[in-house]
Amino acid sequence: MTLNVFSCVSLLIYLSLVLLPLGISMTLNLPNRPWLDELSSSLAMIGFNIILIEFWLSGRVKLLSKVLGIDWVLQVHQLFARTALVFLLLHPFMYTLPSQPVWMTAASHQNFIGLTLTSGLTGMLSLIALIFLIGFAITRKNSEISYESWRLSHVILALVIAIIGFIHTMDAGRYAQEVWMRAYWQFMLGLAILSLAWTYLFKPLLQNKNAYEVVSIKEVSLKIWELVIKHSKAKKMKHQGGQFAWLKIASSSPLPENPFSIASCSNQNSYDISFLIKDVGDFTHQISQLQTGQQVFVDGSYGNFGAEAFSVKNDQLIMIAGGVGIAPMLSILRQIERDQDIALLHKKILLIYGNRVIEQAINLQEMVKIESFKNLEVIQLVSEPSKEWQGPTGVLNTPTLEGILRSQQINLETAQFLICGPAEMIDSVETSLDQLGAPLAHIASEKFQYDFGKMNPKNKRSVISALLGSATLIAAAIYAALH
Repeated sequence: MTLNVFSCVSLLIYLSLVLLPLGISMTLNLPNRPWLDELSSSLAMIGFNIILIEFWLSGRVKLLSKVLGIDWVLQVHQLFARTALVFLLLHPFMYTLPSQPVWMTAASHQNFIGLTLTSGLTGMLSLIALIFLIGFAITRKNSEISYESWRLSHVILALVIAIIGFIHTMDAGRYAQEVWMRAYWQFMLGLAILSLAWTYLFKPLLQNKNAYEVVSIKEVSLKIWELVIKHSKAKKMKHQGGQFAWLKIASSSPLPENPFSIASCSNQNSYDISFLIKDVGDFTHQISQLQTGQQVFVDGSYGNFGAEAFSVKNDQLIMIAGGVGIAPMLSILRQIERDQDIALLHKKILLIYGNRVIEQAINLQEMVKIESFKNLEVIQLVSEPSKEWQGPTGVLNTPTLEGILRSQQINLETAQFLICGPAEMIDSVETSLDQLGAPLAHIASEKFQYDFGKMNPKNKRSVISALLGSATLIAAAIYAALH
């Protein structure tokens, strides 16, 4: 999460939304119970509310991803899911009141907790489903489950948690028996289900009526294909340099689909949209086999990666790309060239482009009008050079980056850095830049999966922010329990 005023304000707004049911409960003036029982209920309400809000922080809401950035949205989604799990696991063990007698059917009150067979089973099942959901998400990278299978299981488990958790809340929740609180939970469940319906039912129907078709597909370097598409009805998809879109092939059905960075820029003289896609799996291999005229289905555009490149606030822009991570960099450069902004065309731009072998590197001269830029320097780095390669060699580690940045007279304290590539490469480069003295607030990257077990500088900052946010939620729960 980028540490600036805007992201901090966004986090405060998020925490305020999470605390809404707690605020409603404090206006109900129900008879007092032991404070641990109230704290248990408060943590449960916060945890369940986080789960329902998670449906809108999955990265599929365009406005959120464009305003906040997909990096912020997904990190909040993943980190606070853990917070919800901890709160909900603590919840059943904190009650001091006895369960209601078997002859009573009312919900919990000041003398009993409303735990029945139904509420007990639904609470246990929703917790088990939540444990599996988060466990699968954390271990997905190291497991053998395919991306499409994981996504399907994630959606199903999330829906199960929301519905069964709602039943548990309505059956056992003391505050949920009150009109305003019941209405709130009904509203939030409705929004959660609506978000899924929009993404997996309504969007596919709209995409089926707004198909794109393949203009060309060609291999532009070793196992990297350039896919060019256009809307079948000559409609334009407006997008900013650096954004990405979800692609489906053969069918607009909800799955399978994968996100890819857009390599082109919006152009009033062209309807074409291009992507650079590496053939590394079943889905990407199918894309490499597409034929001209075939239909593809697009959901985009998302994210705001690279927005800093279009600001004149920083006089130096450093782009660091690994492999197919060059795609959003091309999009950004193409947009700068398209807009013909004199200040941006004269800005110091350094593009560091790393590949394992030179055969994997695309020909930048064919992709971008390099001559339009007055101060653009491109450095191609190869980690496994051939005998014919005469350029720089090595990997994107601290000594290599330090040498390049020093030779290019880059001011590490004021330059803006954009990083895109494999997740391991991004983590390594972020750590190196931090060690060299670049402010973390000036380092922008975009990943779709985060290994928070690796405590690199940006991960540490994100985890600390989430811990502080969680501590704020606990403090609010304690305050509500004591009042």
